[in-house]
Amino acid sequence: MYKSLCLALLILAGTTSAFADCSVAVFYESPSVPDAREADYTEMQQAVATIQNYIFSAEKMLEECNQLDTFSFNYYVGRLKSLAASINRQASLFNTLLTNS
Repeated sequence: MYKSLCLALLILAGTTSAFADCSVAVFYESPSVPDAREADYTEMQQAVATIQNYIFSAEKMLEECNQLDTFSFNYYVGRLKSLAASINRQASLFNTLLTNS
């Protein structure tokens, strides 16, 4: 995932045109990350799958959006990376709690 985000960043790095026809509504409705201490196995599994699909879709949208300026692109990439880090932390905590039970 990180390589594809970097590749998209390199492709769009020279883009300086203003934000035009690109719809970024997907970024305002990102899925929530459950608390590992309160989630059950099914809920955590579903959250991981949902967030993986969300990130994949958002990456595709970013690749296709050649009207997005570099600052905005970097902002959205940062949000995706933050979401990925958050679900990874919660999944890791969930696995630790599961094995200690």
